[in-house]
Amino acid sequence: MTRRRVAAALTCLILAGCGSAPATPPVTTGCASTAPETVTAAVRDGRADPAPHRVEVGLDSAVTVRIDADADVEVHVHGYDLTTEAAPGRPGCVTFVADRSGVFDVEAHPETLLVQLEVR
Repeated sequence: MTRRRVAAALTCLILAGCGSAPATPPVTTGCASTAPETVTAAVRDGRADPAPHRVEVGLDSAVTVRIDADADVEVHVHGYDLTTEAAPGRPGCVTFVADRSGVFDVEAHPETLLVQLEVR
C-alpha cells in the first residue's frame, strides 16, 4: 500500500513539472508603456538624431524603445527580433524585457543605425 502511494505521489509531481510551459517575457508595441527604462531616438532626413550612441540597460529590466520619424520607417531591435513601424506623427514603440546580455543594434531599415542597447 505504501509503495502505491509513493508511486502515485511521484507520478503527480512528474506530470505537474512536465505540464508547465516556460515563461515568455511580454512584448508590446504601443507607446503607452510605463517601463522604467525608455530609450529614444529619431530618424530625420534618413539619419539618426541624435547620432548613433550606446545606452546601458539593466539585465532583466523592462525597456521601451521609442523612435520618432519624419518618414515611414521600419525599426528593428536586433538580437531580440522585434520590429515596429514609425511615421510622421506616429512614433514606433516596442516594450520588452531585456533578458539577454550583450550589445544590440536598433536600426531603421534598411541600414540606419539609431542606437545600441548595451544590456548588462
